[in-house]
Amino acid sequence: MALPSILDEIDRLFDELIHRPWGGAARQLAPAEIREVDDGWIVELPVEGMRATDLKIEVHGRRLTVSGHSEQERRQGPSGWSKQERSLHRTITLPAATTAQDIEATIAGSTLAIHVRRPKR
Repeated sequence: MALPSILDEIDRLFDELIHRPWGGAARQLAPAEIREVDDGWIVELPVEGMRATDLKIEVHGRRLTVSGHSEQERRQGPSGWSKQERSLHRTITLPAATTAQDIEATIAGSTLAIHVRRPKR
């Protein structure tokens, strides 16, 4: 997989900036692990506290976007409660000629694994 060009990275960072109104991207960027396998690549993202129904995976051109949101409210005794919110928005540049049919996603525990198969020539 060729590394994204500097212009692709600038586009990605700008896209993330306009989708993150509550602070800098460095604080909120979900770490992604990308590793090469025999037939393509595996992208792993932490999705702790989220279910498959909380997540949305989209492919637009060469961009794979994963977004999600979950809320959990808990009662703490007779007069207290807490609310926990989690949000995720991550865009990754795909290799040229990759289509949605080349992508498969699974969740195991608190990790989303996205298998991107090499495009057939």
